[in-house]
Amino acid sequence: MLLIYTLAYLGVFATSFYIINLFVYYKTKKIPQNSAKFKVSIIIPAYNEEKGIQETIKSALSLDYPKNKLEIIVIDDGSKDKTYKLAKQFASKSHPKIKVITKKNGGKGTALNKGIRCATGEIIVSMDADTIVSPMALQKMVGFFENPEVMSVAPGMGVYQPRTIWQRIQQIEYLMGVFLRKSFASMNAIHITPGAFSAYRKSFFDKYGGYDEGNITEDLEIALRIQSKNFIIENAPEASVYTHSPETFRKLLVQRRRWYTGLTKNFWDYRSLFGLKKGSLGIVVLPTAVTTIVLGVAATIYSTLRFLLEVRKDLSSLNAINFQFADRLEVNKYALQTFIMQMATSKIFLLTILFILLLALYMKFARNRMLYKDNIRINFILFITFFSVLFAFWWISSAIYMLFNRKVVWREEK
Repeated sequence: MLLIYTLAYLGVFATSFYIINLFVYYKTKKIPQNSAKFKVSIIIPAYNEEKGIQETIKSALSLDYPKNKLEIIVIDDGSKDKTYKLAKQFASKSHPKIKVITKKNGGKGTALNKGIRCATGEIIVSMDADTIVSPMALQKMVGFFENPEVMSVAPGMGVYQPRTIWQRIQQIEYLMGVFLRKSFASMNAIHITPGAFSAYRKSFFDKYGGYDEGNITEDLEIALRIQSKNFIIENAPEASVYTHSPETFRKLLVQRRRWYTGLTKNFWDYRSLFGLKKGSLGIVVLPTAVTTIVLGVAATIYSTLRFLLEVRKDLSSLNAINFQFADRLEVNKYALQTFIMQMATSKIFLLTILFILLLALYMKFARNRMLYKDNIRINFILFITFFSVLFAFWWISSAIYMLFNRKVVWREEK
């Protein structure tokens, strides 16, 4: 029970701290104006992306940005499908700023680095081949580079047209990230720049090298590297960017296994970022991230086992009086009622309600900044109900892979 209390109080403290910090930021800081001052090179690495590559290129072309200051470089990383052929259709006289290059398969990092070498822009934007961007996204991000200390700017990330239960849960997670990333930016504590559509100053790559080609979470590594060099990473939540998220449990598991394995390895490699020298990043954000992961997984395991033991006890009592459930629906109804009763009678019930209310504030902020209008009530309920269990499962799976040194793949082959 001490574990549950610790996690609950830590969660409420962290969420409250981030909300207060962001409130102060908007009261005291001046948000940069939209800008098209710099020449920008958008790099789209693609491997077996025939399903969405043309939609992504069209989205990049629809950006409201001076055409003489924008180039789009598609790097086909040795695809086995029609990715190169479909992308090549855009490289013509009608689109002179689009370059399509093919290379031997070597991984996303190698494709991005080849794109950087070919780029002529002062700002580099990495754009995943399953990304849709709002027309004003780039201008809203570029304004932050007026500050010479800013080396990267992250956008506001969302899930594109969520349909399955897994995508609906991810949608709330991504909207949560919109709030957190801006709060982290307010204290220069961003430690992940999403590969979907993050911008970087090219001079940083020229001086400190390109992407780590052997890293399975290259967007995390480059952000930590920027922080280690004492530069600034900013965030523009109004720059709405949407990604096609995994639609099945299996694909989502493969993605999270890669994310969490990469997170663990990169946090270890950049462990010098923990501590007093890095301010809020080293004192609050990174330690809180690690602590909530460990305690969150442990608390979920404890709560699940406690719930199962309670159900087993009740079923034994019912069996003693020869009670039989009518069907599976009645069994599910019983399990749900038991779960709700356990939550409602828990000593941390009020803290749980407070946490949910704070989370709702996260959602309101994200929706307002991204101008998102669709109803998310059902998705929010799904997130509250299932995410903690999924989160624990993903971490346990990742831990097993790391413990036995099993290969973590980028994604399953299509």
